[in-house]
Amino acid sequence: MKILSCFLAAILFVSTASAQSLQNSVDAMARAYKGDVGIYAINLENGDTISYHGEKMFPTASVIKIYVLAKLYQEVKDGKLSMDDRVTLQDSDKVPGSGILLFMHAGLRPTLGDLAWLMIDMSDNVAANLLTDEVGGVMKVTQYIRSLGLDHTMELARIFDRRVYPDSSLEKIYGIGVTTPRETAKFLKWLYEGKIVDKASSRKMVDIMKYQFYNTSIPRFLPTWRDTIEIAHKTGALNATRNDCAIIYTPRANYILCVFTTHNADQRWITDNKAEMFIAKVSLLVYNNFVK
Repeated sequence: MKILSCFLAAILFVSTASAQSLQNSVDAMARAYKGDVGIYAINLENGDTISYHGEKMFPTASVIKIYVLAKLYQEVKDGKLSMDDRVTLQDSDKVPGSGILLFMHAGLRPTLGDLAWLMIDMSDNVAANLLTDEVGGVMKVTQYIRSLGLDHTMELARIFDRRVYPDSSLEKIYGIGVTTPRETAKFLKWLYEGKIVDKASSRKMVDIMKYQFYNTSIPRFLPTWRDTIEIAHKTGALNATRNDCAIIYTPRANYILCVFTTHNADQRWITDNKAEMFIAKVSLLVYNNFVK
């Protein structure tokens, strides 16, 4: 028993030392970055956590869409909606930005399931607004988030709809949504554990997130991605904001990583935008510590 206790203590010491080394490296990278950064990571194998401004509030941009997705699955579980229900696209529904429904003819009748895939994997703004309406509106989404015990995460407005919902002062600062790195990491951990709505719904949401179209941030430098690594994630981007939040599945360890950046000096809409590169470098750093 004494030998076993010493062995476990040694493992704990190595884990703690490794986590502290990673924390120091993350701190150094974040301090050197030209913009505001928030990072939160959880090693799902040993519980190690890394945080840099993890409690600070950041604009979600399209990351808020994972919460709309969860509210949708809750409505389906409660029998109020079905994924086979159809919505008729109107010209008045069309808003600019990411996605493809903007370019479709009015009269198209996608199912709620179709809209869910478009909202997450193509980050379709029209789909997000339609689903927000279907689940009861912005305030209902925020009420659902509150019911999970997340106190600093809110959907604040429909996309490209300047009518303000719960709090106009927050909407002016954060746009369509606000969260903290820690709270969204916690949400993803619950999703990973099958605790969002129920196990079956959680699994379906994760499956949708694994087909993300925008992969130039967290997945970018990870070795054997698409071969032995699976990534369920959601990005968010505005001129001065670039975010990515993910559940990363590898053969050796699974972990959560959320990186938020805002007030970025580099606001170019190119693949090598410095914020996206920063997120990719943080992702590789965390991978090398949590997995290798």
